[in-house]
Amino acid sequence: MAGSPVAGAAAPCRGDPRNCELLTAADGHHAERCREAGISGTEAITNAMAVGLVIDVWRNGPVEDMHCGPRGPDDAVMFAESTALHDAAVAALSQQNRAFGLLDFEKHLLDRTRPWAGTGGRTLKDLGYGFLGAYARHVMGRTNVLLGLSDHTCVADPLQALLVNTAVMFGRYHKGMPGWPVVVERIGVLLADPDHPAWRGNGRGARALREMPGETPASRQLTAVLLTAPHTLSLPVLEWLSHHLLHCAGPPYGPFSWRNESHQAEQDEYLPGR
Repeated sequence: MAGSPVAGAAAPCRGDPRNCELLTAADGHHAERCREAGISGTEAITNAMAVGLVIDVWRNGPVEDMHCGPRGPDDAVMFAESTALHDAAVAALSQQNRAFGLLDFEKHLLDRTRPWAGTGGRTLKDLGYGFLGAYARHVMGRTNVLLGLSDHTCVADPLQALLVNTAVMFGRYHKGMPGWPVVVERIGVLLADPDHPAWRGNGRGARALREMPGETPASRQLTAVLLTAPHTLSLPVLEWLSHHLLHCAGPPYGPFSWRNESHQAEQDEYLPGR
Protein backbone atom coordinates (compact mmCIF):
# COMPACT_ATOMS: atom_id res chain seq x y z
CA MET A 1 0.00 0.00 0.00
CA ALA A 2 1.28 3.45 -0.88
CA GLY A 3 2.61 5.32 2.13
CA SER A 4 3.23 2.18 4.21
CA PRO A 5 6.53 2.11 6.12
CA VAL A 6 9.23 -0.07 4.61
CA ALA A 7 9.83 -3.21 6.64
CA GLY A 8 13.08 -3.04 8.57
CA ALA A 9 13.63 0.66 7.91
CA ALA A 10 15.16 2.60 10.75
CA ALA A 11 12.74 4.86 12.60
CA PRO A 12 13.47 8.58 12.27
CA CYS A 13 15.36 10.15 15.15
CA ARG A 14 13.03 11.62 17.75
CA GLY A 15 15.47 14.34 18.80
CA ASP A 16 15.82 17.92 17.64
CA PRO A 17 16.94 17.70 13.98
CA ARG A 18 19.27 20.65 14.52
CA ASN A 19 21.37 18.51 16.85
CA CYS A 20 21.44 15.34 14.75
CA GLU A 21 24.19 16.57 12.44
CA LEU A 22 26.35 17.64 15.39
CA LEU A 23 25.86 14.33 17.16
CA THR A 24 26.48 12.14 14.14
CA ALA A 25 29.67 14.09 13.34
CA ALA A 26 30.92 13.72 16.93
CA ASP A 27 29.98 10.04 16.99
CA GLY A 28 31.73 9.41 13.67
CA HIS A 29 35.05 10.56 15.12
CA HIS A 30 34.41 9.25 18.64
CA ALA A 31 36.49 6.06 18.51
CA GLU A 32 39.42 7.77 16.77
CA ARG A 33 39.45 10.69 19.22
CA CYS A 34 39.34 8.33 22.20
CA ARG A 35 42.23 6.35 20.78
CA GLU A 36 44.32 9.46 20.12
CA ALA A 37 43.66 10.81 23.61
CA GLY A 38 44.35 7.49 25.33
CA ILE A 39 40.77 7.08 26.56
CA SER A 40 40.09 3.36 26.85
CA GLY A 41 37.59 1.45 28.97
CA THR A 42 34.39 2.30 30.80
CA GLU A 43 36.03 4.18 33.68
CA ALA A 44 38.15 6.33 31.38
CA ILE A 45 35.14 7.17 29.22
CA THR A 46 33.09 8.18 32.28
CA ASN A 47 35.96 10.34 33.51
CA ALA A 48 36.23 12.02 30.12
CA MET A 49 32.48 12.58 29.99
CA ALA A 50 32.70 14.20 33.43
CA VAL A 51 35.40 16.57 32.15
CA GLY A 52 33.13 17.49 29.25
CA LEU A 53 30.16 17.98 31.58
CA VAL A 54 32.06 20.41 33.82
CA ILE A 55 33.29 22.37 30.81
CA ASP A 56 29.90 22.48 29.10
CA VAL A 57 27.65 23.27 32.05
CA TRP A 58 29.96 25.18 34.40
CA ARG A 59 33.21 26.39 32.92
CA ASN A 60 32.22 27.88 29.56
CA GLY A 61 29.72 30.37 30.85
CA PRO A 62 29.19 33.27 33.27
CA VAL A 63 31.66 31.74 35.73
CA GLU A 64 34.36 33.11 33.42
CA ASP A 65 32.92 36.61 33.91
CA MET A 66 32.86 35.98 37.66
CA HIS A 67 36.50 34.88 37.41
CA CYS A 68 37.43 38.25 35.89
CA GLY A 69 35.51 40.25 38.50
CA PRO A 70 36.99 41.69 41.71
CA ARG A 71 34.85 39.49 43.97
CA GLY A 72 34.97 36.34 41.88
CA PRO A 73 37.09 33.18 42.07
CA ASP A 74 40.80 33.57 41.32
CA ASP A 75 42.94 31.12 39.35
CA ALA A 76 43.54 28.88 42.37
CA VAL A 77 39.81 28.66 43.14
CA MET A 78 38.94 27.94 39.52
CA PHE A 79 41.46 25.09 39.55
CA ALA A 80 40.30 23.71 42.89
CA GLU A 81 36.58 23.98 42.17
CA SER A 82 36.85 22.49 38.68
CA THR A 83 38.67 19.43 40.06
CA ALA A 84 36.11 19.05 42.84
CA LEU A 85 33.28 19.37 40.34
CA HIS A 86 34.84 16.61 38.27
CA ASP A 87 34.18 14.20 41.15
CA ALA A 88 30.57 15.40 41.35
CA ALA A 89 30.19 14.99 37.59
CA VAL A 90 31.50 11.41 37.71
CA ALA A 91 28.95 10.62 40.42
CA ALA A 92 26.17 12.19 38.34
CA LEU A 93 27.05 10.26 35.19
CA SER A 94 27.44 7.01 37.11
CA GLN A 95 23.82 7.04 38.27
CA GLN A 96 21.62 4.39 36.72
CA ASN A 97 19.29 7.14 35.53
CA ARG A 98 21.52 9.78 33.95
CA ALA A 99 18.68 12.30 33.81
CA PHE A 100 18.43 12.25 37.59
CA GLY A 101 22.22 12.49 37.76
CA LEU A 102 22.29 15.58 35.54
CA LEU A 103 19.60 17.23 37.65
CA ASP A 104 21.59 16.42 40.80
CA PHE A 105 24.65 18.04 39.21
CA GLU A 106 22.60 21.10 38.30
CA LYS A 107 21.38 21.36 41.90
CA HIS A 108 24.97 21.06 43.14
CA LEU A 109 26.11 23.89 40.86
CA LEU A 110 23.22 26.17 41.79
CA ASP A 111 23.49 25.68 45.57
CA ARG A 112 24.17 29.20 46.87
CA THR A 113 25.14 27.94 50.34
CA ARG A 114 27.73 25.33 49.30
CA PRO A 115 31.33 26.46 49.90
CA TRP A 116 33.44 26.30 46.78
CA ALA A 117 36.73 24.43 46.91
CA GLY A 118 39.76 26.59 47.58
CA THR A 119 37.79 29.52 49.02
CA GLY A 120 37.95 28.98 52.76
CA GLY A 121 34.16 28.84 52.93
CA ARG A 122 32.95 31.34 50.34
CA THR A 123 29.87 30.35 48.37
CA LEU A 124 28.30 31.04 44.99
CA LYS A 125 26.41 33.92 46.57
CA ASP A 126 29.71 35.48 47.69
CA LEU A 127 31.67 34.81 44.49
CA GLY A 128 28.97 35.45 41.92
CA TYR A 129 27.51 38.77 43.03
CA GLY A 130 26.13 40.49 39.94
CA PHE A 131 26.23 37.32 37.86
CA LEU A 132 23.88 35.00 39.75
CA GLY A 133 20.96 35.30 37.34
CA ALA A 134 23.08 34.74 34.23
CA TYR A 135 24.92 31.88 35.95
CA ALA A 136 21.67 30.10 36.87
CA ARG A 137 20.20 30.56 33.38
CA HIS A 138 23.35 29.15 31.79
CA VAL A 139 23.53 26.10 34.07
CA MET A 140 19.84 25.28 33.66
CA GLY A 141 19.92 25.92 29.92
CA ARG A 142 22.89 23.66 29.31
CA THR A 143 21.43 20.97 31.55
CA ASN A 144 18.16 21.10 29.62
CA VAL A 145 20.07 20.67 26.34
CA LEU A 146 21.84 17.60 27.70
CA LEU A 147 18.60 16.17 29.05
CA GLY A 148 17.08 16.64 25.59
CA LEU A 149 19.75 14.42 24.07
CA SER A 150 17.96 11.39 25.52
CA ASP A 151 15.40 11.77 22.71
CA HIS A 152 18.05 11.13 20.06
CA THR A 153 18.31 7.74 18.41
CA CYS A 154 20.63 8.87 15.60
CA VAL A 155 23.64 7.68 17.62
CA ALA A 156 24.02 4.93 20.20
CA ASP A 157 24.97 7.17 23.17
CA PRO A 158 24.46 10.86 22.34
CA LEU A 159 25.60 12.11 25.76
CA GLN A 160 28.86 10.19 25.51
CA ALA A 161 29.50 11.34 21.95
CA LEU A 162 29.01 15.01 22.84
CA LEU A 163 30.75 15.17 26.23
CA VAL A 164 33.81 13.14 25.30
CA ASN A 165 34.22 15.30 22.20
CA THR A 166 34.06 18.43 24.40
CA ALA A 167 36.64 16.98 26.78
CA VAL A 168 39.07 16.06 24.03
CA MET A 169 38.70 19.41 22.30
CA PHE A 170 38.89 21.70 25.34
CA GLY A 171 40.08 19.70 28.36
CA ARG A 172 42.61 17.16 27.15
CA TYR A 173 44.92 17.90 30.10
CA HIS A 174 42.30 18.42 32.81
CA LYS A 175 41.99 16.17 35.84
CA GLY A 176 40.15 13.04 34.73
CA MET A 177 41.85 12.89 31.34
CA PRO A 178 44.92 10.79 30.44
CA GLY A 179 46.86 14.03 29.99
CA TRP A 180 46.48 15.09 33.64
CA PRO A 181 49.12 12.64 34.98
CA VAL A 182 51.50 14.15 32.40
CA VAL A 183 51.03 17.60 33.96
CA VAL A 184 51.45 16.17 37.48
CA GLU A 185 54.61 14.35 36.46
CA ARG A 186 56.03 17.60 35.11
CA ILE A 187 55.25 19.37 38.38
CA GLY A 188 57.37 16.74 40.14
CA VAL A 189 60.18 17.36 37.64
CA LEU A 190 60.03 21.12 38.25
CA LEU A 191 60.12 20.70 42.02
CA ALA A 192 63.19 18.48 41.71
CA ASP A 193 65.05 20.85 39.38
CA PRO A 194 64.77 24.61 39.94
CA ASP A 195 66.98 25.13 36.86
CA HIS A 196 64.76 23.14 34.49
CA PRO A 197 64.19 25.11 31.24
CA ALA A 198 60.42 24.95 31.74
CA TRP A 199 60.82 27.50 34.52
CA ARG A 200 61.84 29.86 31.73
CA GLY A 201 64.84 31.32 33.54
CA ASN A 202 65.13 34.44 35.70
CA GLY A 203 65.50 32.36 38.85
CA ARG A 204 61.81 31.46 38.85
CA GLY A 205 62.42 27.90 40.01
CA ALA A 206 64.53 28.93 42.98
CA ARG A 207 62.02 31.66 43.88
CA ALA A 208 59.14 29.18 43.75
CA LEU A 209 60.93 26.82 46.12
CA ARG A 210 61.71 29.67 48.50
CA GLU A 211 58.06 30.70 48.56
CA MET A 212 56.74 27.17 49.06
CA PRO A 213 54.24 27.22 51.97
CA GLY A 214 55.34 25.34 55.05
CA GLU A 215 52.33 23.02 54.89
CA THR A 216 53.13 21.86 51.35
CA PRO A 217 53.37 18.04 51.31
CA ALA A 218 56.63 16.42 50.26
CA SER A 219 56.98 16.18 46.48
CA ARG A 220 55.88 12.55 46.17
CA GLN A 221 52.86 13.09 48.42
CA LEU A 222 51.98 16.34 46.67
CA THR A 223 51.92 14.72 43.25
CA ALA A 224 49.83 11.86 44.65
CA VAL A 225 47.24 14.34 45.95
CA LEU A 226 47.29 16.25 42.68
CA LEU A 227 46.45 13.07 40.80
CA THR A 228 43.37 12.26 42.85
CA ALA A 229 42.10 15.21 44.90
CA PRO A 230 43.81 18.57 44.22
CA HIS A 231 40.92 20.46 45.78
CA THR A 232 41.79 19.08 49.24
CA LEU A 233 45.08 20.99 49.37
CA SER A 234 45.25 24.01 51.66
CA LEU A 235 44.55 27.51 50.36
CA PRO A 236 48.19 28.66 50.55
CA VAL A 237 49.35 25.57 48.64
CA LEU A 238 46.69 26.04 45.96
CA GLU A 239 47.69 29.69 45.54
CA TRP A 240 51.38 28.74 45.36
CA LEU A 241 50.70 26.04 42.77
CA SER A 242 48.62 28.42 40.70
CA HIS A 243 51.18 31.20 40.83
CA HIS A 244 54.34 29.19 40.28
CA LEU A 245 53.77 25.71 38.87
CA LEU A 246 50.60 25.05 36.90
CA HIS A 247 51.46 27.46 34.11
CA CYS A 248 54.99 26.03 33.82
CA ALA A 249 54.00 22.36 33.64
CA GLY A 250 52.77 22.57 30.07
CA PRO A 251 49.18 22.21 28.83
CA PRO A 252 46.65 23.37 29.77
CA TYR A 253 48.25 26.21 31.69
CA GLY A 254 51.00 27.56 29.49
CA PRO A 255 52.56 27.53 26.03
CA PHE A 256 55.83 25.81 26.92
CA SER A 257 56.13 22.55 25.00
CA TRP A 258 58.19 19.89 26.75
CA ARG A 259 59.60 18.64 23.46
CA ASN A 260 62.74 17.29 25.09
CA GLU A 261 60.85 15.26 27.65
CA SER A 262 59.25 11.84 27.29
CA HIS A 263 55.87 13.15 26.14
CA GLN A 264 56.69 14.58 22.74
CA ALA A 265 53.21 14.04 21.32
CA GLU A 266 51.64 16.99 23.12
CA GLN A 267 51.27 19.91 20.74
CA ASP A 268 50.25 23.50 21.38
CA GLU A 269 47.20 23.04 19.15
CA TYR A 270 45.46 21.35 22.07
CA LEU A 271 45.90 24.28 24.46
CA PRO A 272 42.61 25.80 25.58
CA GLY A 273 42.42 29.50 24.85
CA ARG A 274 42.34 30.66 28.44
